[in-house]
Amino acid sequence: MENLLNKFGFIITVIWVGSLWSMLMVTSILFNKIPSTYIAGAIAADMFQFLNYFGMFVLITIILIGIKLDGIKIFKKLFFWITLLILASVLISFFGLNPLLETLKIEAIPRDVVEGIFENRYNTWHGITSIVYLFQCIMGVLLILRMR
Repeated sequence: MENLLNKFGFIITVIWVGSLWSMLMVTSILFNKIPSTYIAGAIAADMFQFLNYFGMFVLITIILIGIKLDGIKIFKKLFFWITLLILASVLISFFGLNPLLETLKIEAIPRDVVEGIFENRYNTWHGITSIVYLFQCIMGVLLILRMR
């Protein structure tokens, strides 16, 4: 049973981290192929929201698997702290950064996102969100290496 739980945790983590990295390519294709940046952004936002849901599921699942298999010893393992750090970044993105970007988009719709006072604020927060996302991608690879 332990081996099956470990394999399940590893497989869903690999799928999630692979999805994170593939979204880097998908978003560039979306913005290159769809003429409206608003529509491309809306599609990308929905995809990122799904990835956040899936990421929360995966990270909580592998933490619970680790607790089941290792008990309190899990707190001494680097795997647990990497997972918790990634989970914190996913939660910050999902509950903090992404709603902020959506609010800025809604405020800027009548003026267009790329014009006026909202451009700098939007670009700054979008950059922060991108850095957090890249952090998740890199830490996801480290997590997979720790799980092996």
